[in-house]
Amino acid sequence: MRKISSFIIIAVLYSCTAQTFSQDNAETKLLEQFHRITSEEMMSWVEKLCSPEYKGRLTGTPGYMASAEWVAGMFREWGIKPAGNDGSFFQWFDHPYTVVNDIGSLSMKITLADGSSIIKNYTYPDEYYPGMNSGNGEISAEVVFAGFGVTAPELNYDDYKGIDVKGKIVLVNRDVPHTDPRNPEYQKWVKYCYHQYKLENAVKHGASGFLYIDGASANPNISYDPSIIVAGIGPEPLSDIFAGLKTDNQTLLSQMRKTFKPASFNTKKVMTIKANTTRVPDGKACNVVGIIEGTDPVLKNESIIIGAHLDAVGQAGKIVNGALDNASGVVNIMGAAKAMARSGIQLKRSVVFVLFGGEENGLIGSRLYANNPVLPKEKTVTFINLDMVGNGTGLSVNASSPYKNLLKYFEDANASYIHRPFRGSAPEPMQYYGRPRSDSFNFSSIGYRTMSIGTTGAYKKVWYHLPGDDPDAVTIDIMQDAARMIYIALTAMANDTSLAF
Repeated sequence: MRKISSFIIIAVLYSCTAQTFSQDNAETKLLEQFHRITSEEMMSWVEKLCSPEYKGRLTGTPGYMASAEWVAGMFREWGIKPAGNDGSFFQWFDHPYTVVNDIGSLSMKITLADGSSIIKNYTYPDEYYPGMNSGNGEISAEVVFAGFGVTAPELNYDDYKGIDVKGKIVLVNRDVPHTDPRNPEYQKWVKYCYHQYKLENAVKHGASGFLYIDGASANPNISYDPSIIVAGIGPEPLSDIFAGLKTDNQTLLSQMRKTFKPASFNTKKVMTIKANTTRVPDGKACNVVGIIEGTDPVLKNESIIIGAHLDAVGQAGKIVNGALDNASGVVNIMGAAKAMARSGIQLKRSVVFVLFGGEENGLIGSRLYANNPVLPKEKTVTFINLDMVGNGTGLSVNASSPYKNLLKYFEDANASYIHRPFRGSAPEPMQYYGRPRSDSFNFSSIGYRTMSIGTTGAYKKVWYHLPGDDPDAVTIDIMQDAARMIYIALTAMANDTSLAF
């Protein structure tokens, strides 16, 4: 047997010791920043985004732009590089918007048994909400029930067939008769789900008023047309419209979904909608885009994108601060981004942070970025979306089944460092992302591997698009743990040389 030289033994021992030291050093760096993601700092960021100066962050408004400047300033302070237009953090787009000056009003003329009539006025925001993109003015007319507000000749379906809505107020439901995104037939209906389409179709048929059965919440995701006055309504006025008609909205919805046949009719009920709005036709808005560039000569060209919408719904009589929807998602990303930028751990792949504008107005910013990414779509490992991630006791991560292996980074992060109840979900393709309701749709629909982070065990009231969505509406400790999980998982994903996609 040949003798092994003492030089070789020493070299091997040195190599092993150095590798162990390197691993221990990386873990020390990882944990140092992990513990610096704190609920106290994150709550201060939530409060900042919900402060009066930002006025509900409606996309395009001075308040929204000020909030974008603030987040970009934080990225710059942490050492995250700008990845927007012309060396800035901002990816710009034109964005006209509408300012709702006051709450307007909604009322119904009720005819009594003796032939006389009274006016019933509804209360804001429980019973109605002013249209966030309404024309300015007043309309008093008969209400016509128009089902889902859809005209789809190729599907042999038309809610406007056989009814005359010219000069009248149409009453329209969300969504479409088809309800199963897993069914390939559903995709034929997707374009008719959009709120914008529904209003434009009402205008096309000559309606002067538009009542949207949308839970009486603020909804800027409707097209603007100066010729039509818009309001969202809740259960009370909806019940009054159907009073004495021997049917109700829920019964008709069930009927239309079962038969795929419209059930439109004239209600003979007269309502009045008033709106006080100002249109700003030349508005501009932006996404905020930052990047931590990878250091590996090859893998740096691959990216992990994580995003959340920065905008909220602005003000309509009262400001909707958008704490849960969606300061929560933004702040979760900020917590992870700061830790990754300051950890001292070099990332092999690039990580891109995108805060979208225009989500509430129709997923505008995410559509822009998905089609104009910093690094090519083909080199993108995944896009991860956060929307309303701030109410609950547990964590969840969703990915479509063909790339469910990406879940393991989050499962491992939670199991090793967080220890929260965790739900990892890998539904069939299009089951989770089939509905055009969040920014993830714009990525998954054109071929990005798309994931979504959420929470489970919600226990606080959700003030969805309503006054009350303030900092005390979020669960800050679950946000802290969501940010910590993201930090650990993305660091591992960025540095995993065995990751194949």
